[in-house]
Amino acid sequence: MGMLLPLTLVAAVSGCLPSADSAPLEGGRHQRFVTPNGPVHAWCPDGAQPELLVVYVHGYFDTVDDAFARHGLVEQFRASGVNALFVLIDGPTKKAEPVRWTAFSPLRLELARSLNVPIPSRVVAMGHSGGNRTLRDWTKERVVTDLVLLDAFYGDPTPWSTFLSSVPEGRVQLVGALTFKKAEAWRRSLPLKKQQRVEQLVAGTDHMGVVTDGVWIPKLLRERAGAVASRGGS
Repeated sequence: MGMLLPLTLVAAVSGCLPSADSAPLEGGRHQRFVTPNGPVHAWCPDGAQPELLVVYVHGYFDTVDDAFARHGLVEQFRASGVNALFVLIDGPTKKAEPVRWTAFSPLRLELARSLNVPIPSRVVAMGHSGGNRTLRDWTKERVVTDLVLLDAFYGDPTPWSTFLSSVPEGRVQLVGALTFKKAEAWRRSLPLKKQQRVEQLVAGTDHMGVVTDGVWIPKLLRERAGAVASRGGS
């Protein structure tokens, strides 16, 4: 008879995040690790290998640990039913703070190294409020093709216009509460073909409710996962 593995070892090598540093959480596995650019939280549902990478960037007045603990994000990721690797990264907590992840490629390398799993090539990036500052920088790399701005249409809109020009398959989805009017004016200013790749939605809630009510994130993830899959990925 072969030797039985200790239960702790079995748990460590099973699930979508096989590292011994991960732990069961909400029907999946969660792992937190620290990088030179701040803490990172990763979660994925038990089951098949994730087919999509979803990166979420919090807004001002929160840290990534605050957002993870207080905003019910893992519950919302689970509720979406999307087979994805969900990653929460640290962003600026106020205007005076610099962006930590100024490029997407180093984040992908850090995820592969720290999680020791294949990182999906299809990427959806979501930012709430001041999280838009991180996503602005990523539009230059032509890797992320789906951007979701959760009441995050602040500042100069040029990066979003440039993104639509430089990434022919790129799509921008906007949920507006405080930012609805400004975002809608920008959308309407675009040529028709670009307008067709931008969706503007009325939040129907307040600025924080967009990410804490438990409605928009699951809905948008299901839609974005379907849209990315229909295009065959990036």
